Amino acid sequence: MKYFLPFALISLFVLSCERELKPVDVEITDPKRHYYPVIQGELLGITYEIENMSKDPLFIQEIQTTCGCMVPQDKLPIVIPPKQKGKVHLTYNSTKNTGYVEHFAWLYGNFSDSTWRELQFDTNVVPPVNYTPDYEELWHQVETKSPNMKDLVDGKSTEKGYYTDEWLDPREENREEIQDQVNDLLGR
Repeated sequence: MKYFLPFALISLFVLSCERELKPVDVEITDPKRHYYPVIQGELLGITYEIENMSKDPLFIQEIQTTCGCMVPQDKLPIVIPPKQKGKVHLTYNSTKNTGYVEHFAWLYGNFSDSTWRELQFDTNVVPPVNYTPDYEELWHQVETKSPNMKDLVDGKSTEKGYYTDEWLDPREENREEIQDQVNDLLGR
């Protein structure tokens, strides 16, 4: 009798936990979506809201995606109680894509009409803006690559250029002649 009571309680607990998953009706808010363009390398957080409209719980046991760039953020299984709403969170990493992209995710669970539901989204991935970097950005790029940036900017002390005092601008050669012509025109 001493061993019977614990054994009976354990058996009762195990038997009461066994329950068949019943199919449930769900409504997914906007399962097909079009997102605004993202810059290549950005992460796009995507959240789908799912409403369980049945009197039994919804168990989403698996999420499959069309690309390794889409990662489910929720711990599986996702359980949505009866007559309540839940969410499925995905993160899309746009690092390896450019242009138009379309991806799908399939939720596997005890849905009433099939064993899976499809989620879809698309977006355009645009490359980062090409622009002319300013002096500080160039300095930083070269400084991190080469320890001799000072020599590149100022020149090596042994290879400096030179100048002379006899530099003449071509306009200076004819300056007196031009001034005489101007004075003649003005009547001076």
